[in-house]
Amino acid sequence: MVPRLPRPARRFRPEFSLAMVNVVLLLLLYFLVAGDPAEQTERAILPPTTRDLPLEGLPRPLLSLLPEGALVLDGVPVTRAALLARVAAGDLPRVHILTSRSHPARALLALTGDLAAAGAEAKLITLRSRADAGGP
Repeated sequence: MVPRLPRPARRFRPEFSLAMVNVVLLLLLYFLVAGDPAEQTERAILPPTTRDLPLEGLPRPLLSLLPEGALVLDGVPVTRAALLARVAAGDLPRVHILTSRSHPARALLALTGDLAAAGAEAKLITLRSRADAGGP
């Protein structure tokens, strides 16, 4: 009879997910303790804001919706019918819309719907101030 070697004992192999969870928890603990990585002096600097928006830097064609409902395309008053006719003719494939935050949403949605139906891509220009961003 041939002597047989005993079978090697099974080695314990730790599960990889347990190590991954430990690493994630340690990173979470580190960031809770370390706090904000920004310097105190960096957080004290407030970026500049403007009160009057320079219209020269905005994209064209720029369609401004005035509070009373009038439309102004690149500084020239235009009627809704004339605007939609220019869009349908292919003169305005894209229109950038600028309006105040207090403008009625239904009127804005109706205008963007009409522009899309006529074949134009409507892009709304928005400005976000530091107070609106919700951050410190």
